Amino acid sequence: MKNIVIMTIKDNNNMKENSKKKKKVYFKKTKDDVIIPRPSKLGDAGSDARIMGFKKILNENGEKKLIDINSDTYTLKPLERVGCPLGFATAIPDGFFFKVVPRSGLALWEGITILNTPGTIDSGYRNEWMAIVVNLSNKERILKKGERICQIILSKIYDYEIIETDELPNSERGLGGFGSTGKN
Repeated sequence: MKNIVIMTIKDNNNMKENSKKKKKVYFKKTKDDVIIPRPSKLGDAGSDARIMGFKKILNENGEKKLIDINSDTYTLKPLERVGCPLGFATAIPDGFFFKVVPRSGLALWEGITILNTPGTIDSGYRNEWMAIVVNLSNKERILKKGERICQIILSKIYDYEIIETDELPNSERGLGGFGSTGKN
């Protein structure tokens, strides 16, 4: 558990001008057998992260806690959720954060997705990452240690100013929402 991996990310907005300018993201393994997420192909936005354990969620009579499950597999029942540690911690550069998002194939074909999506990992967080996995299908699904379960995407934080106002400028959309743009 002494390994430290450095992932370098190019600034894709100005790839030609800033090709030498990379953000360094430090990954520290929290488990020996973890595979640090890396983009599969040039230009990929996300990197696949893998299940490195299971934590049962206990929320009874006002008591909330996570219980480690000592197993290489976990049978996730329909509508059940489980915490899946990802086996690494990070030091993310100031001004950036990671999003933890579902893998589209698992969501589409098996109904397995990530809750609290996108999960947000702030630059100051130094503990092990964990994905909250839920089974939205009507069948049990066996999750396996080492299985790709989610993607992580580095994102930039933009400075912005909050201005309270009594009136907002008009827009073409106006007050319509929840599918209103698809109506004639």
